[in-house]
Amino acid sequence: MGKISSIKSVSDEKVMVTLELSQQEAVWLKGNLEKMHLFSENDLDQVTKLVLRGKKDSTRYFLVPKEYRQGILASNNIKCTRVETKTKYLFIFAAHKY
Repeated sequence: MGKISSIKSVSDEKVMVTLELSQQEAVWLKGNLEKMHLFSENDLDQVTKLVLRGKKDSTRYFLVPKEYRQGILASNNIKCTRVETKTKYLFIFAAHKY
């Protein structure tokens, strides 16, 4: 995973962040350099479960914790991506607000 190599205050409302990424991480961005979000694995504070259903547990569901359910628009179109580290998979979902 990438890391922040420096942070510099540019104005009262903005800071300049310099990121250090591997070549593969830069390729994963696919040239998208806008609407980026930074987060740290160390800041993940809610626990949820992965539920298995169906024949041979072929269907898997991530349960949305109760603390996060309010305000999520029930939709069939939720974007998702999976980021792979040496020891973990990070699943990131994007659901619309209502």
